Amino acid sequence: MSFKNKTSIVCCVLFLLFSGGAVWASANIKQADRKLGDFTAKVDSHLKAIAVNSASSDIASLSLKPIVDSAGPMVTRLIGGLATRGVDVELFLNTADGLPQFLEEQGIALSFLAKDGKRATVQIRSAADLSRLSENESIREIRYLPPTILRVGAVTSRAPKAMRSDLAASALGVDGSGQTIGIISDSFAQTSIVRDGNTVPAQFDAGILQGSRQQDSGDLPALISILRDDVPEGTDEGAAMGELIHDAAPGAAMIFHAAGRSRAEMADAIDQLCANGRADIVVDDILFLNESAYQDDVPALAASNCVSKGIPYLTAAGNDRDQAYRYVYRDLVANIDEPGLSRFPSGNDLHNWSNSGEDAFLELRIPANSTVYAVLIWNQPNSSINSANGAQIDLDLYATRAESVAALNPSSRHFYARSSDEQGTTGNPRGDASEVVILTSGASPETFYLAVEHFDGSQGDIPQQSGVPLEFRLLLTGDELVSVEYDYNGPSVWGHSTARGVASVAAVPWWESPEYRPEAYDTIEIDPEPFSSRGGDITIQFDSNGQYAPQTRSAPHFAAIDGNNNTVLGSSVVPSEAGEPDNFLNFYGTSAAAPNAAAVFALFKEAYAGVSPEQLIASVTNTAIDVKGFRASEGKDDVTGSGLINAEAAASYLASLIGADPIPLATPASTQATPSSRNGGGGACFIATAAYGSYLAPDVKILREFRDKVLLPYKWGQAFVAVYYRYSPPIADRIASSDALRLATRISLSPLVYGLKYPFVSMLLLASGLLVLVRRRDAHKVKLQKVAA
Repeated sequence: MSFKNKTSIVCCVLFLLFSGGAVWASANIKQADRKLGDFTAKVDSHLKAIAVNSASSDIASLSLKPIVDSAGPMVTRLIGGLATRGVDVELFLNTADGLPQFLEEQGIALSFLAKDGKRATVQIRSAADLSRLSENESIREIRYLPPTILRVGAVTSRAPKAMRSDLAASALGVDGSGQTIGIISDSFAQTSIVRDGNTVPAQFDAGILQGSRQQDSGDLPALISILRDDVPEGTDEGAAMGELIHDAAPGAAMIFHAAGRSRAEMADAIDQLCANGRADIVVDDILFLNESAYQDDVPALAASNCVSKGIPYLTAAGNDRDQAYRYVYRDLVANIDEPGLSRFPSGNDLHNWSNSGEDAFLELRIPANSTVYAVLIWNQPNSSINSANGAQIDLDLYATRAESVAALNPSSRHFYARSSDEQGTTGNPRGDASEVVILTSGASPETFYLAVEHFDGSQGDIPQQSGVPLEFRLLLTGDELVSVEYDYNGPSVWGHSTARGVASVAAVPWWESPEYRPEAYDTIEIDPEPFSSRGGDITIQFDSNGQYAPQTRSAPHFAAIDGNNNTVLGSSVVPSEAGEPDNFLNFYGTSAAAPNAAAVFALFKEAYAGVSPEQLIASVTNTAIDVKGFRASEGKDDVTGSGLINAEAAASYLASLIGADPIPLATPASTQATPSSRNGGGGACFIATAAYGSYLAPDVKILREFRDKVLLPYKWGQAFVAVYYRYSPPIADRIASSDALRLATRISLSPLVYGLKYPFVSMLLLASGLLVLVRRRDAHKVKLQKVAA
């Protein structure tokens, strides 16, 4: 090394030492930044970047701008979700005194406050929130909380795969974060199955639930807000619902409110959850027996009000099978109308159940050790909904153990029960148009006889509208009946399941999903749960004021998955499929299906900020997989509505509906679904599905794989598929409606299908064909040359 070079190096080292000493003697740049003011003294770099780069930032200190890096993809994403989903931050506190009140005054949500008062977690929705937090002297430091790396708990539901919400979540890059799902059920944390010695708050208390068994195992979020859980004898079905939600949307927060004991309490629970700043989605599994079937009752009105605020509301359609009747009232003795002067029926004003004779009694048989609730509801308004406009016709419901008018007398040994509340008469409205009797059996099955007595009021048209006859619905809920005398003929869905804007959810067991083996059970088609309630088009005859104003509602809207693993409640009965039976309980019922659907809605709301409840329902109903098995039928039906939810197809439809970019598929997509009203059911390969008649057809599967593996990995392929999704559905509809077009389309697709199915053979045939063409061309050239010569 030359002396010159040595001298240069020494000089450089001396310069660095002295200059470094100068830097060491004063604050470094981060320390200097902190001296710029209170805001910079408390907020970390991520939050500074959010504050400075946010378009709505009102941070006064412009001197921050030079010291903060450009937003970058991470901060850009955070800013994008700031107002819609919020950003979680951690507060390090000097003291917690007065903090909850301060946060409430600022409109900043408090998620967690440590017992020692040293830390808190809040959610900010604007740069202004950061500014106000930084001005509070109790707060020492504010840090951005990055997403948690989630580890699945001890129990995993099969619903995400069965509904394809796992594919949708992967494609959209979401997990429900930023969404809070409100749950209404009987209870959440009352039993020893959920609680242990470390669980807080105390049993029946409201607060932030922590340390439950399911939270410790990772099957529920670490923090759950409990607004009310003080209704005794709960089964903690709310926690079971929460487990299913957490499996499909692990990033979603939860908030719980007990349904209470009455319709009014239920409405209050809905109002509490739908209040500003609480739930983004609400789901329940509750029905009150005295909810009206002919008028929006108070829970229905509360749920519809929730939807009007932009909050999706989902409810279980019910587990009442086909156990319901709907009749126009027909008097057993038409020429006699007694004015309700007798304390028990004479037999002259009983409903005639028979269409071909006279029968005043409906015979039914219930199993041993069972309970069945018989609910009579007729087309009159309820005074509990509007006190000035109650029922103007009075009906009563009787249950006996003998098919005899004498048994209707309470003094008879064959008399069992009656419900005979007072309702009004024409021009004198009073009471609610409902009656309930409870049938129970002992160690042996029992037979009962039901009779409907017209006590007073009009027997013909209802007073509110000429030409509209008196009709009633008899609903049999609880245990499944052994037998009934007459075939069921009415919808078993009622109450707020038919409320305006509410999504009513039916149930399909997970093993019946196309992702498993539907052809192996019951029928070769997808079969709904045998207990899922039958609905259809249902007329709500009265408005909330009790005025005749008929509206037709349809329920259920679609089906979701049940039979999922959980740790709280359920049955060990399950088919031997996909690792079952295992050691976990299986949660059956529309009570399980509804929270699974709510979790899918959470994924969509995170992905597409501002999406409306109507758009969410439309995306699911227009892409559902047609359920055509036992009790269901092709197209939209009374048991599953539009069919089984297909979250992946619904996400694609929703993107198109709101004008968003087509979803990028992180993994090869499975079967997509067309609107279930179309012949042939599912398949985002719309035309192929219409042509082959089933999304399960082997040739359709080949075409889907071609789409996923050849087209979608490339931008040009994604663009082609997006155009196809947009324009092919009406073409598929036309093809599906014509056998000739379906045959022609299959023939047209055959070369492509066989080329994909047998690529080596296809290449040989193509090469052979090209060789033949080349030889023919050469032979033709030789022939022309000879002619020219």
